[in-house]
Amino acid sequence: MKKVVSKLVFFMSLGFLLITACSFSVLAAEEAEYGGTLNYPLPYPQSISTLEPGQSNDVTQSIVTKAIFSTLVRVDEASGKIVPDLAESYQVSQDGLNYIFNLRHGVTFHNGEAFTAEDVRFTFERILDPKQASVATPIAQNIAGAADYIAGKTDHLTGIKIIDDYTIKITLASLDVGFLDLIANEKAAILPEDYVTKVGNDFGMEPVGTGPFKFVELSQDEKVVVAAFKDYYAGRPYLDKIQFIVMPEAATRTASFRSDELDVDLVSAAQYKTYKNNPQYKDLLVEVPEVWVRTVIFNLDLEKFQDKRVRQAFNYAIDKKLIVEKLLNGKATAATGWLPPSNIAYNPELKGYEFNPEKAKELMQAAGYTPENPLEINIIGTNNPAWGIPVIEAAMPYLKNVGFKVTTEVVDGATWSTRARQGDFDAFIFSLGGETSPIKEMSLFFWSEIPRTATNYGNYKNEEFDRLIEKALNTVDLEQRIKYVQAAEKVLVDDAAAWFFNYNKAVMIRKPWVNGIVGNAREMTYQPFAKIWLNSSSPRK
Repeated sequence: MKKVVSKLVFFMSLGFLLITACSFSVLAAEEAEYGGTLNYPLPYPQSISTLEPGQSNDVTQSIVTKAIFSTLVRVDEASGKIVPDLAESYQVSQDGLNYIFNLRHGVTFHNGEAFTAEDVRFTFERILDPKQASVATPIAQNIAGAADYIAGKTDHLTGIKIIDDYTIKITLASLDVGFLDLIANEKAAILPEDYVTKVGNDFGMEPVGTGPFKFVELSQDEKVVVAAFKDYYAGRPYLDKIQFIVMPEAATRTASFRSDELDVDLVSAAQYKTYKNNPQYKDLLVEVPEVWVRTVIFNLDLEKFQDKRVRQAFNYAIDKKLIVEKLLNGKATAATGWLPPSNIAYNPELKGYEFNPEKAKELMQAAGYTPENPLEINIIGTNNPAWGIPVIEAAMPYLKNVGFKVTTEVVDGATWSTRARQGDFDAFIFSLGGETSPIKEMSLFFWSEIPRTATNYGNYKNEEFDRLIEKALNTVDLEQRIKYVQAAEKVLVDDAAAWFFNYNKAVMIRKPWVNGIVGNAREMTYQPFAKIWLNSSSPRK
């Protein structure tokens, strides 16, 4: 058993918070006030069945666990960059296979247990334990010795070596330049070995972490309550308490926000214009381009889409900026390529496809099609107003004008998923992405090594694109890796592998008394809860 340490707070100097040009933070540390309760909505139709991080893929669970737990390193909510968390520093070997993490001294779990390297090893071994059936298994499966540990051939992961209580070495079986992104995921949150061993699988209902807030109460399908952890290593959080309130219905949330029952709300396209044009609310919006791309994917097994000129014409034909403004109420940014401005590899110099119907006509004519002799295509999609068939219906007059004859088919999400993986479509419209790693964001959907049954739905193949992606995958240096990714994106755009429609704006609205909300491109509901504070006008202070 590890010795329980006395209360000792180690403050982490955060310096300044790096914020991308398109995100916004209202944090002003010199004016911050302590106290009060934040009423925070859980806006997705998901039920919380456990609060053990590695046991659920649901965003709803992750919103809460990010307040309770810490990881070795984490993704900064505003900048999207990897920053220290429980590891105050780390070193990576030249070959990219060995990571040494220097852990913070004096960190305690909420129950008083000391945090040490043993807890790190225990966490990764629990993730790989077949009895746990953890959804986080892919995070740890490339650690050396993982296969033998899963098979029960070893008592511990041979790829994890405890050097001392506050130094741990992790060796990978093969190069993975995205390893830090993996362990920054909230599902890799570090667990207290002694406590988990004591309570077993009840841990998910009685969680203990090292994060800024400690668990108080779970009322399933109603709310989760957490309270400030005064011994948090980075200093006591400003809030006394957070009530995470289950509220998936947008209309209910809007009413609750306007009646001051909620302190923040996630804003839809329908609400966005109303808030944006209202002097009372417009300055209270926090927005950022997400790491999601709204797109049309072409089935490249079909002869009609194997002519690059057809795909380029599709991109030139549509006034996507006008559609974003009129149909989406401006709650998006017209795309130039695949990587949005929030991605660290975003290329501001990349030239996308401007609205040029004459160029589109020329390309279609060269490919053998005219408005009188059109190319017939059927596009499937959901009825989502922002990235479904309503968008295609708005684009159809543009496409008809240059030589496309488009029909549409509305399907539900499950049907879309099945047909996309079977190649049962001419083209589809959807929202894809969600990865903070630029290599993953690109390779998942276009690298020829990824099968259609996974995520390369269009069955895209391009030797130059593959070469650049593989270079990136095997390059340890971040700057050089980004250069390879940007070069690959140029190939992708020139090849018109898809219709690059828009990058969605994630938008949250706050009450005037709420401070510290940031634009998080990965998921807007993932907020830096330790830094949020309420001024004296809050009704819950």
